[in-house]
Amino acid sequence: MQGAGNEFDYLMNEPYATDALAECLRKGTLVLFLGAGVSVCASVPRWKELIESMRREVGLPTDSLGSSPDSLQAAADEVQRKFSENDEKSFAELVRRCLYKGVELNESLVTDPGLIALGALMLGSRRGSVNRVVTLNIDCLLEWYLSLYGLGCQVVHQLPADGSAEDVRIYHPHGFLPHPDFDGENSSSVILGLKSVNKRLGDPNNEWNALIRHVLTSGVVLFVGLSEASFLDRTVGPWLEYAARKNEARNPTLPTGFWTLKLEEEWTEADILRIKEEFLASRVVPLIQPSGEAIARLLLGICQKAAQQNSVLR
Repeated sequence: MQGAGNEFDYLMNEPYATDALAECLRKGTLVLFLGAGVSVCASVPRWKELIESMRREVGLPTDSLGSSPDSLQAAADEVQRKFSENDEKSFAELVRRCLYKGVELNESLVTDPGLIALGALMLGSRRGSVNRVVTLNIDCLLEWYLSLYGLGCQVVHQLPADGSAEDVRIYHPHGFLPHPDFDGENSSSVILGLKSVNKRLGDPNNEWNALIRHVLTSGVVLFVGLSEASFLDRTVGPWLEYAARKNEARNPTLPTGFWTLKLEEEWTEADILRIKEEFLASRVVPLIQPSGEAIARLLLGICQKAAQQNSVLR
């Protein structure tokens, strides 16, 4: 894919991106792909924080814990070996305890700009709505928030899944562990370590891989709450490579998706240029925003633009 993606340079201009995403929303072809940044407002720990908490829980050191995906997955495997070898359910319960330490689902979250914007994209409307979501998170924050507005969510954390008449279908390929104050079925296993990644997501013939590949090639994907590092993740990266090949053949005029990124203080101009080139080469348009609030405004702008487009067409 070297050199590909130049035809999508113009979509890094926010008004053009908003127009394109609004049209997808209106047509029902917009898909959300969410990461850990979505749940930060509820103090749900990020991946490294979660692994550190689990290691403290079972008496393992945390001082030499790295931050790369491989080191974190290895650290999670060590926890599972020490605490619950071959007992997926007890390991999932340990993860659940550490995931929700100090986390309360209450009215203070209702005013979070990110949740408001995501909710707006999924609320049924004549201007269209998102009804398919893939999340790499294992928490229930999104489901809890949508339930406040009376939206029915079908949580899919094991396959095959039956068809449902719910408003939104939310796929949890890494598993699903609901908060004690939220009704829902625990996954019997969760994806945290290298062993579990290889078992479920590392196998190209696995049914989850097939499903995610299908989702990524059946619409235009809006990535929210994922870092730059997630772009090269050992599971996400192959999904994007597959989608780039398929989408180029299926519809060369459309990118695979748009990836919202919060501008990091340490990024230099060279870093930003590299990020843009890497993403565009995989037919993904990076939308770099100065803050999380700016990303939320962008999402709301998509809803507003879709409503305007709908009014013009009527």
